[in-house]
Amino acid sequence: MTNTTIWETYMKRNAASAACLVTLVLSAVPALAQTSVTIYGTLDVGLDRVDKGQGNVQGTVFGVSGATPVPNNIAAPASVTARVSPSHTRQSNIGFKGVEDLGGGYRGLFVLESGITIDNGGLANDSRLFGRQAYVGLTTPGGEVKIGRQASPMLIGYYLVTPEALGSTDFFGAGLVVNTLQTWQDNQVSYAIKQGPWLGILSYSTNSGVGPGISAARSVATSSTPVATNATGQILGGLSAGAETASGRGKTAGALFAYRSDDLTALAAYHRNNFDNVPIGVVSGTTLVPLFYGERFTSYVGAVKYTIPNLGTTVALAGHNAKFNLRGNTDPEVRTWTATIKHPVGLFDVSAIFLDTRFTNYTRGTDRGVMLGLDYNFSKRTALYSRWGGIKDKRGNTVVSSATPLPLAGGPGSILIPLGTQEVPLFSGAGQNIDARTTMLSLGIRHAF
Repeated sequence: MTNTTIWETYMKRNAASAACLVTLVLSAVPALAQTSVTIYGTLDVGLDRVDKGQGNVQGTVFGVSGATPVPNNIAAPASVTARVSPSHTRQSNIGFKGVEDLGGGYRGLFVLESGITIDNGGLANDSRLFGRQAYVGLTTPGGEVKIGRQASPMLIGYYLVTPEALGSTDFFGAGLVVNTLQTWQDNQVSYAIKQGPWLGILSYSTNSGVGPGISAARSVATSSTPVATNATGQILGGLSAGAETASGRGKTAGALFAYRSDDLTALAAYHRNNFDNVPIGVVSGTTLVPLFYGERFTSYVGAVKYTIPNLGTTVALAGHNAKFNLRGNTDPEVRTWTATIKHPVGLFDVSAIFLDTRFTNYTRGTDRGVMLGLDYNFSKRTALYSRWGGIKDKRGNTVVSSATPLPLAGGPGSILIPLGTQEVPLFSGAGQNIDARTTMLSLGIRHAF
């Protein structure tokens, strides 16, 4: 097991989740003279109140039951919910990582990492045992190769630039979660190389997680969806969605190029995956009702983070563009701008996050939000936090889906979440109503180990 020196070195790192991902890209604990295994993790849980305004469901998938219109106050009523919910400021996880010095600049390594839902003791990432990471790898003088379930280059890039840590209140990651396959990927082979402040990563997956149908169904039934089957489809990145097929469904490629210094991080990342004309839609009973047929998805991001010397204030900005290529003449495009400012005041951190995400074509609906944060840091491992903020959806225009003559309206979050492209929406799964405001007030605690 790790000795005291390794433990202290690990605890001095910034945020546990970010430190883990930096480890993956060659900013790891230095190679040891013998095999070393470390247990690490982050636990984050809070008490929150979520207020949702009544949705405007006319012209959306929630506005009808069969062919019968359903009133707004029934299909998408206003609600106030008090919850104990996980992963507000960090994604709760526990992991095991090991490294063996093989000599001559070579090292063997592995990571097994589980996402945890602290409120009920369950597993995140569609109830996988090691749903975040499960890989083995080899570090060489010419770079590092890893094989297994891993973070995408796009996700690593976001971890490097966000001043928060991509919890459910971190609006900075809104572009990232437009497609769950931009986060964790099955069946990935990656290569990373670091030279001074420069970092490069390439990845390829034989099927990162696209099943025969895409919907909001999961491996465990919810109040609105049954258990995922071939008939119902499942979320992107679902438990059994990564099985390879002869057609090449789910093939995914990604890349990251970054510059990192003490005060400045600047990067660009790219992602592309093949949908192979799978149906994307909603579940009616135990059957998937297709609204689209997906061909492929492409995205890219440019981002920068700068910490002002001697002041400690960190400013970050990211621009993300994503395009869903669908069968037919309509290819929805989502553009997301996010900005964060974070400033230390003694033992406190004060933060503000701004979000603007929109369909640049299609419905032209938008989602805009602000999240304010206050953290009291007892130590580098333990903190109390509070978050207050909200998102306002503007429905934009009404359009008709390409596969079923059903009208749709709304911004990206309110449309894409019910279609299964996101596994963990913002606000720890509280969801959004069309053309309505959703706000959250939370008080919580987190601990890194």
